[in-house]
Amino acid sequence: MINFQIYKNGQQIVFKKQDHFFSNNIYQTLFIFHGLYGRGKNWQTFSKKLSQKENQLVVTVDLRNHGGNNFEENISYILMKNDIITLFNYLGVKNTNILGHSMGGKLAMVIALLEPKYVNKVIIADISPIEYNNDENEIINSLLIINLKSIKNRNEADKFLSKYIDQKFLRSFLLQNLELVDGKYKWSINLKAIKKSLPDLRKFPTINIINKFNKEVLCIYGGKSDYVKRAHFQIFKKYFSNIIFHKIKNANHFLHVDNPLEFYETSNKFLNN
Repeated sequence: MINFQIYKNGQQIVFKKQDHFFSNNIYQTLFIFHGLYGRGKNWQTFSKKLSQKENQLVVTVDLRNHGGNNFEENISYILMKNDIITLFNYLGVKNTNILGHSMGGKLAMVIALLEPKYVNKVIIADISPIEYNNDENEIINSLLIINLKSIKNRNEADKFLSKYIDQKFLRSFLLQNLELVDGKYKWSINLKAIKKSLPDLRKFPTINIINKFNKEVLCIYGGKSDYVKRAHFQIFKKYFSNIIFHKIKNANHFLHVDNPLEFYETSNKFLNN
């Protein structure tokens, strides 16, 4: 079972099956799927704020080979989709909203298209259902060549990474996955499996669907990001008949970090409209 965290009344809570949070229709629920190299905790601030609303539950998920989950040999959108459906069935989820950023946004689309009975509304954050250039090799290679045995602290790891990655924010984001366990540093993400699967993760799976997903979908994208372009809108509409687009002008790919207020207000309005 993959790791997950539940937020209610602005706080993280411990899940108890007898609470029946997901099967009694009392709560509106939102599941959040992070991007590549991310983890559910990245969405903690957003989740706490949204879950302050009455009868609103938010669940952040650590996807396959991320967030300290047991390492698996392979990672793909179909495998991650299967992980999520297993989690839904374990929790008793009947119908939920879902939000996904980047890789998690592609996963949200796959779940909506292949398992629509579980899904109500969908928020896609700065990603399109297309194939992107495989430009992640420098990132994954720089992480793999860090000699963890010689690293004494995160600052040393950051200094090493700075030779390959200029952006301080990106380095900090990546190094959140470096954990100190019993006095030794280790990765909480499966770098080898991710590197092997990068070509597939940059694509969007081939999905042969008879009917489009016709429930409400919102795509929020950054005005400074190249991940979602107007030329992609028609591609979205091949899959989603009821989709709207919202641009956050002053945001890049990590739009929920660059402009958290507009991202929150746009998401909240859509979910509760």
